[in-house]
Amino acid sequence: MKTLLLLIALTTPLLSNTPLLVKPNVPWYHMTQGVKHFEGFRAEAYTCCGGKRTIGYGHTGKAVSKGIISQQEAAVLLETQLHKTKQVVLSMVKVPLTDNQLAALTSFTYNCGRGALYQLVSQEGRLNDGNYQSVSEVLPMYRKAGGKVRKGLVKRRKFELALWNNSVEHFNSLIMN
Repeated sequence: MKTLLLLIALTTPLLSNTPLLVKPNVPWYHMTQGVKHFEGFRAEAYTCCGGKRTIGYGHTGKAVSKGIISQQEAAVLLETQLHKTKQVVLSMVKVPLTDNQLAALTSFTYNCGRGALYQLVSQEGRLNDGNYQSVSEVLPMYRKAGGKVRKGLVKRRKFELALWNNSVEHFNSLIMN
């Protein structure tokens, strides 16, 4: 019941002022579906290949200590975490972003963390210096976990780049395969 009330509380402000004909934020929707796909759902806490205790859709925070989570709870937790992660991206990136670019960096940061985002955008000659192309060059390098290149991370970075570049057909095919 708490989860349902939280879900209603999270969505009601968005719906109450939105005309029925307005489309939802499509890049955010695609990003959320991609994160769910690549993280996968795990009801029981486990240690991921990167060595972190994890539960639900890649959550590494307090909920891990519960040991078990429902898919509905995990979905609400994911949406909450993604909105917090989006705020991290907005605070760290100093150049304008499209909705697609923001969604791509939010997925990346949710997976790799704040430090990786800082490296991706803030080193000399990178995104915060106006070099948007640097994201396409550097982001694919974040494909290792536990010291090994992981096929899932290679695919996820391709998905994020497709999202970054607004290649809707391409990132949908990456989720399906």
